[in-house]
Amino acid sequence: MKQFFLWFLGVLFLTTTPAMAAETDPLIVDDMVVTGSRLEQKTEKIPAQITVITAEDIQESGAQSVPDALRNLGGVIVTDLNGNGFNQKVDMGGFGETSDRHVAIVVNGRKINTIDISGVNFLSIPIENVEKIEVLHGGNSVLYGGDAMGGVINIITKDAQDGIHGSAEVGFGSYDTVKGTAGLTFGLDRFDGNLGIVQYDTDGYRDRSKADRTSIYGKLTFHATDTLAVSLEANTTSADYQYPGGLTAAQIAQDRKQAGNLADEGESQDDYYVLAIETDWGAYGTLDLNLSYRDNSRDDDMPSWFSYYHYDYDTIGVNPQYVLNSSLAEKENRLTIGMEFYDTDYTARSGPSKALVNTNNYDHDQKTMGFYVQDEINLMPDLVLNLGARYEQFDTTLDSNLGNDSDLDETEWAWNLGMAYIFMPGSKLYARAYQAFRFPRVDEFMVLWSGAVNTGLKHETARGYEMGTRFIGMDDRLAANARVFTFDVDDEIAWNGILWQNENLDETRHQGAELNLKFQATHLLNLFGNLGYTDAQFTAGTNDGKQIPLVPEFKASAGFELKFDCGFSYRFQYNYLGSRYAGNDNSNTLDKLDSAGTVDMYAGYTYKTVELFATATNMLNEEYYDGYTAPGWESFYPMPEAVYFAGIRIRF
Repeated sequence: MKQFFLWFLGVLFLTTTPAMAAETDPLIVDDMVVTGSRLEQKTEKIPAQITVITAEDIQESGAQSVPDALRNLGGVIVTDLNGNGFNQKVDMGGFGETSDRHVAIVVNGRKINTIDISGVNFLSIPIENVEKIEVLHGGNSVLYGGDAMGGVINIITKDAQDGIHGSAEVGFGSYDTVKGTAGLTFGLDRFDGNLGIVQYDTDGYRDRSKADRTSIYGKLTFHATDTLAVSLEANTTSADYQYPGGLTAAQIAQDRKQAGNLADEGESQDDYYVLAIETDWGAYGTLDLNLSYRDNSRDDDMPSWFSYYHYDYDTIGVNPQYVLNSSLAEKENRLTIGMEFYDTDYTARSGPSKALVNTNNYDHDQKTMGFYVQDEINLMPDLVLNLGARYEQFDTTLDSNLGNDSDLDETEWAWNLGMAYIFMPGSKLYARAYQAFRFPRVDEFMVLWSGAVNTGLKHETARGYEMGTRFIGMDDRLAANARVFTFDVDDEIAWNGILWQNENLDETRHQGAELNLKFQATHLLNLFGNLGYTDAQFTAGTNDGKQIPLVPEFKASAGFELKFDCGFSYRFQYNYLGSRYAGNDNSNTLDKLDSAGTVDMYAGYTYKTVELFATATNMLNEEYYDGYTAPGWESFYPMPEAVYFAGIRIRF
């Protein structure tokens, strides 16, 4: 590894020195984001850290899913136990095994977190249709309700362009990976649209880790007047995948690519439709309404567990929002008022085989209704006060043929108070305090194989504090974001393998720091680096002072990218993932999972409307794994070694 760093520094020196005298272009920095206020706002006015990943960043990373695009952020941990893109999880704030239940996932303002512990199916979000991803670090239940305890991932899809434009991509990669895409956008008078299709197939790194997905998406917008726009968005994604299963340490040493499960597999179908109405009343504000419907079904055939599961849930969403930009006591003010309503009908069937899948039947219903208000006022031209509150009602009905039916109703408040000081254009110092919450999933209340209901299970609450800075300087060539945070969680929910039910843990504390840097060193060379430190531990009970499993203390990445006037571009990146305790090891008595260092690369050449590209991830074949342990038991999931992918993109 020493030779690698020497080579890395040598490339920087050779590339930087000849061009130091040349004029250096400024960085392209997103000054406007949506996530912090649910409507476009200047980043410098938001008392929080928001990281933006652009479509170009996604392409150059070689990402095939949204979590793949987030891997390089400091403080954000991505796991992919199957190694094929299905069942990926994103951890923000250090929640470990339950990470996917503590991050709000939003697509164009529509929250898509599931009501069971299966987690978000990221395969249903075509990464090829993503314009940018805004990542809000830290809790924000005021605007995004339950689950937004560790952070918010807001995925914004592509809009149409003026005129008629098309694109296509074909690529091939390791493990018989094949991908093809085609897209069309148009903007004609008062109509515009964006349509596309994606086909992706891979055999996967391990035996029995095949996966394929087909996505068709589209969005049509009619601008009826200068103040009224109506759009209809639709997406359908079908996927088939295999579960390779966990391995013991001895099996990994023998053959890390082998499958632990010889027949486990699944399939899913995810369809959603969104009708959006946007109105602009000028000085009287804007009023938007989103009506959504989602139909998601999944089948899991698990012979290794002598089980077959069928899930089907339909979700109706109603989301009105009113925003008024005005003056209050002669000071610039923005008032946001909104409501979120989701009603999900959830059906699950399980049995020892597909023929006997109706052995156990579950019919659950969950309704959440939240009302929120947030106000942003410029106390002084360079000082912004942000305060907000949310009240949410949570109603769950649990029914099964095993008895133990229950009706559970809860309510909770969230609030935030923050301040941002803009000390120079684009730059800020900020501090904030907040309270966030999370209600239990339906299968955290009820165990699917027994029907037992834990009516004593409480919802989680967190109170946090954060401060940070954003600096844009050196003639806009340097962009730096830094923050420190701490928050305590009461009644965090986790599985108890002895009692075979979920329970509320003793109090936990999550604290840490994050640093993200970008520097346009020369006309050709851009340097970047990210560092995250997380200390997540129990602060009461029998495990007081112990670390929360699957949370590394340190995670970092650093690299450079070159962009030549001739159309050639090159990106090189080193990633570090620190050691951490395996899942289930709350007492920290077993060996840690080893740290890992990986190297990624991207190279591309663009000539007019044609681009040739190649990506490589973990190109030095670092061997590492995630997994779970307990005395006398272990289940590890090897991560892929080198993965290569290359192709051609055409735009017209």
